[in-house]
Amino acid sequence: MPRTSDLDIRKILLSSEDNLSPFARKSAETQGRKFPLKKDPFRLEFARDETRILHSPPFRRLKHKTQVFLSPNNDHICTRMEHVLHVSSIASVIGRCLNLNADLISAIAKGHDLGHPPFGHAGEKVLNFLVVKEGVKEGFKHEMHGLRVVDSLTNYGDGLNLTFEVRDGIITHCGEKFDQSVSPDRSRDLSSLESITDRNNLPATLEGCVVRMVDRVAYLGRDLEDGIKAGFVGKQDIPTGVAKHLGADNGKIIGRFVNDIVANSFDQDTIQMSDGIFDLMQQLKEFNYERIYRHPAVAGKSRRSDRIIEQLYDKFVDIMHKSERGANSDYVNQISQEAPASGVFFSFIKNKSYTNKTSARRIVVDYIAGMTDIFAQRSYVDLFLPTPVV
Repeated sequence: MPRTSDLDIRKILLSSEDNLSPFARKSAETQGRKFPLKKDPFRLEFARDETRILHSPPFRRLKHKTQVFLSPNNDHICTRMEHVLHVSSIASVIGRCLNLNADLISAIAKGHDLGHPPFGHAGEKVLNFLVVKEGVKEGFKHEMHGLRVVDSLTNYGDGLNLTFEVRDGIITHCGEKFDQSVSPDRSRDLSSLESITDRNNLPATLEGCVVRMVDRVAYLGRDLEDGIKAGFVGKQDIPTGVAKHLGADNGKIIGRFVNDIVANSFDQDTIQMSDGIFDLMQQLKEFNYERIYRHPAVAGKSRRSDRIIEQLYDKFVDIMHKSERGANSDYVNQISQEAPASGVFFSFIKNKSYTNKTSARRIVVDYIAGMTDIFAQRSYVDLFLPTPVV
């Protein structure tokens, strides 16, 4: 038996990609990274990115970020991390069936929501409002912020130094609408991803298109399942056509979507659904919006989370000024004792990607967007609610 040291594992891994679809992005075809790394003997570039994402602090925090239901007490309600893992699992199945690069799919899927703020889309909406109010016309979008997270916010400014293809998949994973088909835009310059400010750009790889499509597929059935657990809807309420042709539980719904996407995308440079299944997906989406996402209980919690983020935003901007960006040690010590959670903020602003020209509001938005639901609530309690003196 040969010893591991006698084997060129990297060469074996690269040769295993020779039989991928002609539409797949092979590891050897990567445009690389901003900062070149020495080759890893046991992992190709996209697999290496997945590992970097999995071990990063932003990924760990996803377990305490909202998917739909804010800070649920029920351990079986979907969190942002569970959603990301669902996307990764489903997209990987589709990718393997289409003979695409599973490593690239897994890395994009694991990283696609790293830019999501606390309290789900409610948190994203209020941060966008605050940013636009300050005159930043492109506003706050979690996928654009996700690129900031992996490029310049993680590791105190060093970032994760991911490949251009994975970074592209992160910033283009979310379109303005549900698409029946998604085709890659292979003409885009991946070296200027930071210039993207809207959701009109398509992924540059077919693997990125898989994740973009599955991001929608993954949550519809799961959110329906959670809506049933929460008592918002019953299985008998599901539209007849949806229940008959897609199913009434998450597993069957996902299975039907996967089957249809694979059948309609095989040997094509596009990821697409049939007319019939796409129509049923639209019906399920409309049902979820009407009965779950816009449910009065969900809306009421969202309004409360809006107030938390708005007040934290104003308070931390004020703290930035009063602390002279952390230079006033007396004030820093005082506020850190009064509100222990705020001590994390003064560590955060030491990020070496910030300069004296970086606006206080930009830094505060970055900080709040990185919070979990739980930490945002704790920060609010520390800063605004009275605590015992003795």
